[in-house]
Amino acid sequence: MISFEVTEQAIDSFKDEWGLEEAQYVRIYAKYAGGGSDAFAIGINASATPIDPALVQSIGGFHFFVEKTDAWILQDEHFQIGCDENGIFLKQITLK
Repeated sequence: MISFEVTEQAIDSFKDEWGLEEAQYVRIYAKYAGGGSDAFAIGINASATPIDPALVQSIGGFHFFVEKTDAWILQDEHFQIGCDENGIFLKQITLK
């Protein structure tokens, strides 16, 4: 199961810093980051439209989605999209 949450700070940053509009889609996807044991990272794209989504979740006025082709990287994990002084970040949350 894919699950994630988005903090209020991240929602505010999507509106204020990224200039996103209400009901805009935000894609969460797998991207190749380099070799080694952790060759893939998770990216966020605010200019994508769902084609074949595995999940669409509406949070804070935006529609966050994961395509079926990217679901493998988020499968059985819980992530948080947050924001700090450096901008938007995505971190894995351990569920108990």
